Amino acid sequence: MRSALLRGRTVAVAVPALALLAAAVAPPAFADAPAGSAYGASASVSLLPGVLGDKGITVDTGKIAPSSTAGPESAQVVNVPLKGLVTAKAVSSSAKQDGSNGPVDAKASIVDAALPVLAPLAGATPKARVISSECKSTPEGITASSELAGLDLGKIGKIPVSTKPNQKLGIDGVLQVIVNEQVKHSDGSLTVNALHIKLLGGDVTGALGKGDIVLASATCAKVAGNPTTPPTTKPSEPSKPSTPPAEGPGQVTVVPVGAPETGDGTLASVTAR
Repeated sequence: MRSALLRGRTVAVAVPALALLAAAVAPPAFADAPAGSAYGASASVSLLPGVLGDKGITVDTGKIAPSSTAGPESAQVVNVPLKGLVTAKAVSSSAKQDGSNGPVDAKASIVDAALPVLAPLAGATPKARVISSECKSTPEGITASSELAGLDLGKIGKIPVSTKPNQKLGIDGVLQVIVNEQVKHSDGSLTVNALHIKLLGGDVTGALGKGDIVLASATCAKVAGNPTTPPTTKPSEPSKPSTPPAEGPGQVTVVPVGAPETGDGTLASVTAR
């Protein structure tokens, strides 16, 4: 698992212009859930008076730009500010599976994001060029990663540069920020959130309110099948002359690990013509 946390470096992201922001931790997957799903952002918060105006407000966005392997496989939103909590130029997601039991790839991305909700604590409005997450599932297991490009949280704390998931920073009783949050569910699926912002409420001076904001979330379930090991020939056995496969369908060749046909490095079966 890998988390690339970049600061001050240009990142090119080929995404149609879209927009915006975040929410609560993804619920555990169920048996009938799609093999993969993703969304750009979601928020469910209650803000105290004075945070983003004289009056307190409650925001519940649901999932912004959701997608899944059950369809739609991709989604995007353009230039949609979320009640002043978060704004972004583009928000997108995609979730695809190779066949009914094949590998799964789910990802979410936010481009040119700003987080005005954190400005009172950070000293300035935090911004990021890219906030993204991705998970991949194969018979060998599930991997996940996140990327935060150019994000500066100011007085809240320095974003940890680490490969470990679930890195935390914040202010006791007021705010917790989880970077590269990875949640394993009881059914074996895994959710990765690039950034999870928890408003802790309470009576602490400077409290913003209560609730969750999640940016760039992707979930992958376990896929069917067993890891395959390439066949080996014992040194003592004499080699046998190879026989070309017969013409017509149904002739199967096992492609070794690393062959260009496999893409992800796992074994794959292809039908010879």
